[in-house]
Amino acid sequence: MAKRRHQPKSRSRDRQVFSEDRRTEAVTVAWMLTTLVTFGALCVSGIGAAAMALTASPDGQVGPIQLIPGLLLAIATLTAVIGLVLQACTLQIRKTPPPRPVTIGAAIICLLPFGIHLILIAR
Repeated sequence: MAKRRHQPKSRSRDRQVFSEDRRTEAVTVAWMLTTLVTFGALCVSGIGAAAMALTASPDGQVGPIQLIPGLLLAIATLTAVIGLVLQACTLQIRKTPPPRPVTIGAAIICLLPFGIHLILIAR
């Protein structure tokens, strides 16, 4: 019986490689990082606000620790603005667009701080 040699398959045929410019990848990474920072700041701000509401002092004084949820909401708003700008840039310069659920989810996360501000103003 003769042994047959298996020829290695070419990698180019097995998978497609979508190459983007390094600047494009940098903008995409920056967009995702600002979105994650926005989400993290919103979560910590919400947890802090809930903890402050549960442990509020009866005399109604505001301590320095009680300013943290508002500060984190301001940080979330600033990073949301940057995230929305980077999202628009990413969608314009990428050859292959990011997945639609990622784009929609990032837009919702970046718009949440503005909705929270509107709710707080209306209160």
